[in-house]
Amino acid sequence: MWINNYPEMISESPAELLEEEKRLRGSPLESRVKMLRLLKTGQYRSRLSLANVLGYSSRQLGRWWKSYQQRGGLDALLEYHRPPGRRERISREALDALEDEMKQGNLARLEECRTFLDERFGIHYEGVRAAFPGCLTATRPRLYPRTAKLSKMWAQAS
Repeated sequence: MWINNYPEMISESPAELLEEEKRLRGSPLESRVKMLRLLKTGQYRSRLSLANVLGYSSRQLGRWWKSYQQRGGLDALLEYHRPPGRRERISREALDALEDEMKQGNLARLEECRTFLDERFGIHYEGVRAAFPGCLTATRPRLYPRTAKLSKMWAQAS
């Protein structure tokens, strides 16, 4: 549906929207307020033309507009639901203590770190990979398959 009276439909003034945008600078909600401000001032006449500028799809801007219109204005638009995900098992306190122990040289191996977390903080991991998934790197893939001929060549070169 083509809407050409955005300035009339947005109840906040451009100054209020700019102030709110400044307050939200750096947050994921900033773009939502910027959308309203740019539509209110008439710099952009459609969500489609504004979508590329903000870096979102026109469908996403449509969802924001629907939220603004139907669910209660700016307050509804600024409701932010954190994306679902698994909570970390390790607390900030446990991580700081672990880092201190490692800096002092008391812990060197991943298994020691796992045991430390289990005994001191009651944080139990089944294995080392579960405790520190980012620390263990995968082996590099071979650029070419190893054959008997290549193995002999490498042995002779060494």
